[in-house]
Amino acid sequence: MAEPDEEAFPDPTTITWRSIEWIQAQPEGLNSNNVLNYFAESTFWDPLCNNATLQMQTRYNDLKDLNIVLKKMKGIEFQVVLEKPPVLWVIRKQNRLNEWEVSPVATFYVWNNNIYQAPNLYSIIGNRVVTFNKAYNQVEFHPATGYTWKSESSKARMIQQQQPIELVNFRSFIFYTTNFEFRTS
Repeated sequence: MAEPDEEAFPDPTTITWRSIEWIQAQPEGLNSNNVLNYFAESTFWDPLCNNATLQMQTRYNDLKDLNIVLKKMKGIEFQVVLEKPPVLWVIRKQNRLNEWEVSPVATFYVWNNNIYQAPNLYSIIGNRVVTFNKAYNQVEFHPATGYTWKSESSKARMIQQQQPIELVNFRSFIFYTTNFEFRTS
């Protein structure tokens, strides 16, 4: 049974978010100018991030470049780091430590109007190790046949190999030859 925390907080890398209504409401569709606004509607958005704070503070002001002000703030922010319109945008959630230093927290990508969270390196490597271990336990090697997948017949062969037939036959041969008398005339 799953833990209560797992049910309350599912793995964010398995979530896909999309809002067709939002895209249809935009006359020019999804583009580089509004991709962060689209991302702000998703479940991945942090409402306490610097982007949201700055947007609320400048709602009625006409600041041309919010990135200059955003770089002076410390804390969590979202930034578009790669653009391949109209299909792909990569958005990074980062912790700004000072004006020149940031620490990445998570990476998201908008692909064909769907928003996904990219898995981190730890989960990718961990998944590969688990997959390798499962596959390694299902493979056997024999010099004559090479690597093959284990099956029920191979398990039976493995049990037979623990008590080889040749050894059993050899033991019975010794028994019979010691009890058998050779007569020469």
